[in-house]
Formats: sequence, C-alpha cells, structure tokens
Amino acid sequence: MVEKNGAKGDHPLSRVELRGAKPDRVAFAAVPRRPITVVLDRVRQNYNIGAIFRLCDVFLVDRLIIGGIAVDLRKRKLVQAARGTQNWVPWEHAEDAAVAVAAAKSAGARIVAVELTSAGVSPEALAPAFPVCLVLGSEADGLSPDIIAMADVAVTIPMLGMGNSINVATAAAILLHCLSARQG
Repeated sequence: MVEKNGAKGDHPLSRVELRGAKPDRVAFAAVPRRPITVVLDRVRQNYNIGAIFRLCDVFLVDRLIIGGIAVDLRKRKLVQAARGTQNWVPWEHAEDAAVAVAAAKSAGARIVAVELTSAGVSPEALAPAFPVCLVLGSEADGLSPDIIAMADVAVTIPMLGMGNSINVATAAAILLHCLSARQG
C-alpha cells in the first residue's frame, strides 16, 4: 500500500466512484444553488466562456450571464472546455453586462467587480454578503467604467510577477472558491 499524507490506501477516485457520489439528472435539477450570479463583461474567447461554464457548475452558481457577445454553445473550443456543463448551468445572454449588473444590484445583490483598481481588496480580505454578483471582464478590456462605478467592492488579485493580468477563467476560479468557502 502506498502511503500519502499518512493515509493508507488513498487513491484517486475512479469515474464510477465519482459518478456514484452524484445525484441522477432529475434529482440534480432540484439541488439548491448558491446565491452567486456570475456576469461576464465582453469576454469573447470561447475557451474562457466554456471554462467558466465548468466553474459555475462546480460551484453550483445560481446563474451565468454572458454580456456583450452572442454565444453559440456549439463552438468547438467552448464545448471542449465546458465538457457538457453548458447543459446544466442556468445562463442567459445580455446585450450589455452593465444592464445585467444594475438589475442584480436593484434586486439586492452585492456587486463584486474583479479588476485591478487602486482601492481593490485582496480575495482573502473579501467579506461577501449574499446574494452576490461576481463580475469579470475580458483580459484585454477589463470591466467597463459603468460596472466599476456600480460595484460595492473591487477585488484585486495580487500580481506579484512581471505580468499585469491573469486569465479570466483563472480569476473566476479564485473568486468562486473564496465566495463558496465563505457561503458554506
């Protein structure tokens, strides 16, 4: 037996073991989702959109709103990255992400913008209140000024190396983990 971290017999879970821990498709539809809405502001790359679908599924996000671009769920890179989760995550398209964020704010959601700002807090310092609307922008354009103005808090992921940005799906993973850990 291989010992890992002091546990004898520890092994990666097989596909059968992973599937066995999941509800069936009918029961899954009734599983409560977390009070988190993710809004993408002008994120264009299909691979990133697919990866964010997958993250929204992993963290049981209530809704994904894709703002700015029309989304084709049959695009190869989106399908490859999403690995079927685009069929399970509640989502919608919004012509303008700022309109979707304003609607979330008026419905009582706390707006958390992920952007490099002078007043941004680190992910560890984020004290979320739920429901929350997490807003992410494209790596090239960032978030629109209208969305930053509506934000209750800006979260800035520290860039300790030479680069000034990270992939939007990576940023989503960091923040969804932080929010989910605090939501319970």
